Amino acid sequence: MEFPSENDFLEAFGIEPIEVDQSLALCRYKVKSKNSGLELDFSFSAVMDSFQVVLKLSMQELAIISSENVKSIEIVRESSGAGVRVVFDICDSISEAKVIFEPDLSCRWWTLRKT
Repeated sequence: MEFPSENDFLEAFGIEPIEVDQSLALCRYKVKSKNSGLELDFSFSAVMDSFQVVLKLSMQELAIISSENVKSIEIVRESSGAGVRVVFDICDSISEAKVIFEPDLSCRWWTLRKT
């Protein structure tokens, strides 16, 4: 599993992990919206090849999404926003997540059958 380092997240978004577990190669981060009151709590573990996202509004959990079989996590900057792109290696499927931190928080996650 390929993933950005703690320094990559610090340089790209000015965020530091709120939790690190070296035994699981786990990092957990929180990002808060400047506009909408949304909060995004995300984590990943290289040992478990997993990625998790919890989207909250005023302490109310709106969505909890988690998957294993992470192939890669990369920092992306596009005209539509900046965040991370997560690619999953799920048999006979194409699965990706885009978690956007800037300009505002959003999460898109999809799995499609390969034809």
